[in-house]
Amino acid sequence: MDTWMLSALPDAPARVLDAGCGAGALAAALIARGHDVTAIDLDPSAARAAGVPAREADLTVYEDDPFDVIVLSLSLHHMHPLEAALDRTAALLRPGGRLVVDEFAWDWADAAAATWFYDVGRLLGRFDRPEPDPLARWRAAHVDHSPAGDMLDAVAARFEVVRMRRVPYLFRYLGGEHAARLKEIEEVRHQPTGFRLTAVTRVTGVTNGT
Repeated sequence: MDTWMLSALPDAPARVLDAGCGAGALAAALIARGHDVTAIDLDPSAARAAGVPAREADLTVYEDDPFDVIVLSLSLHHMHPLEAALDRTAALLRPGGRLVVDEFAWDWADAAAATWFYDVGRLLGRFDRPEPDPLARWRAAHVDHSPAGDMLDAVAARFEVVRMRRVPYLFRYLGGEHAARLKEIEEVRHQPTGFRLTAVTRVTGVTNGT
């Protein structure tokens, strides 16, 4: 868990929902820091294999007691319908509760970024062939993911956004031992393809079912 996530969370213990927990690394880190964490995913098998007691659940219909914090870490772009997922997020947060979003903005990648991504990925052994049309391949690979603008608009319609900033993301996708150096290159050469935000529940409107 990086310093940004630590700064975005309240002091422990907080009741936290990790929605779309994936392999469970974030949930495990939050538990280790003293938070009361509920982890859910459509397929919780990887998290469970890592020792996280994740529940099989769909956020769009999930029921539970109110949470202090809901974390959506690289999961919101997979959730459909997007509006239903964020309606439930708002309903599951206590008044004054906090939403923390760490996301992938795939549609912000241009041709130069896509070319760099596939070229570097091939050098690192992630891909096995040259890509004649990197941007077309990139868009085809992510066509079922919600665009960043849709996610940001849907969040802003339901929450008061406290802070939002664009951040590099492609280096995280490539990963591995070269991630730090790739991040440095990406920050200099390409527009950010990710964003991080914190928001709080509204007093009125759809938030918390009011």
